[in-house]
Amino acid sequence: MQQTGKVTVKVNGSSLRSKTGSGSMIPGGLTREDNSMTDQGVFMYKEKYEPGEIKCVVMHCADTDVRGMQDSKEVTVSFEADTGAVYTMANAVCTKVGETKDGEVEVTFRGDPIKS
Repeated sequence: MQQTGKVTVKVNGSSLRSKTGSGSMIPGGLTREDNSMTDQGVFMYKEKYEPGEIKCVVMHCADTDVRGMQDSKEVTVSFEADTGAVYTMANAVCTKVGETKDGEVEVTFRGDPIKS
């Protein structure tokens, strides 16, 4: 069975020039966290919703629109693996554009929980 080795990150259908191996994803959705144990030995937990998150390192070239990425809101971001798996995050916004250094810049998008 093939393991994911290459990922393409797209924003509204346009591929980002992402650095090989830099794509990452957190699906978001319903998460559970430990809360406590009662004196009666009953384990308690809390549930909450977390946003989805997709990030990658973009290769900075003459036509890289850093400000355009930073201003992205209400976009659809997809995470497409070379295994054929495709994950989509709707209603996404760019939450962080990192430092541009050595021809690279990390970008982070957060939005609705990711769907496959």
